[in-house]
Amino acid sequence: MKKLIASALLAVSAATASAQIQTIDFKSSVRDNFGLGVGITADLTDNIEFSPSASYYFAGSSITNLQAEADFHYKFDVGDEFTVYPLLGAGLNYDNTTDSHSDLNFLMNLGCGLKKDFSSSLAGFVECKYQWIGGHGHDGAYLTAGVKLAL
Repeated sequence: MKKLIASALLAVSAATASAQIQTIDFKSSVRDNFGLGVGITADLTDNIEFSPSASYYFAGSSITNLQAEADFHYKFDVGDEFTVYPLLGAGLNYDNTTDSHSDLNFLMNLGCGLKKDFSSSLAGFVECKYQWIGGHGHDGAYLTAGVKLAL
């Protein structure tokens, strides 16, 4: 399992090393529980973005739920201030309960997003994703909203 995590981190590092990081992203997500996360967005080409992130979900006092995700966005500019994008991504989901049971599972994301530029250094975004978590049973759609701060 440690090799899988190390391989995923190496792949994310390699992808971002050749890309130019555009923003730092702060987000909150709502599904059957609430989560907070942070990530970056990097341009790979004029239309393709790479957006890795990590999130912590507040699932009650008996469980820890962490997710590391890496999404790819294909951007369509709609006017000067708006961008829409379909997204596709993968990641890891980690659950740890107080009864010493823990799971690390692969996840896949499919969804869409909308970004609105407020200024050259600040943008807001919303995303709707369907997330499949292997072996977990908590598959489903969720909504994410956040802000992007330009570097």
